[in-house]
Amino acid sequence: MSIIELAQLRAKAGHEDAMSDALPDALAILETAEGCLAASALRCIERPDEFTFFVRWNEVQDHLDFREAADFARYRATFSEHLEEVIGFAHHRELPAAGHGG
Repeated sequence: MSIIELAQLRAKAGHEDAMSDALPDALAILETAEGCLAASALRCIERPDEFTFFVRWNEVQDHLDFREAADFARYRATFSEHLEEVIGFAHHRELPAAGHGG
């Protein structure tokens, strides 16, 4: 079963729209990473300076390997000038739906 990484980012003041515009390029690089099954980015409505990456990996090690790969620097460079901070990130396993065991 795959795992899901949720990473929360905060844009610098005044860079919110630029961050939003840069994230599709970051996602394009991320989606080519070994073990990345899907990736998307969300922008918070109540706090428009906050963004969440939703990434499905085969396993946690795939994400850790990507962080050590050359493409990680290219990925991060697409939005780093707009980034204030990484609020946090964690890996999650989906719970089975009712009736599907476990």
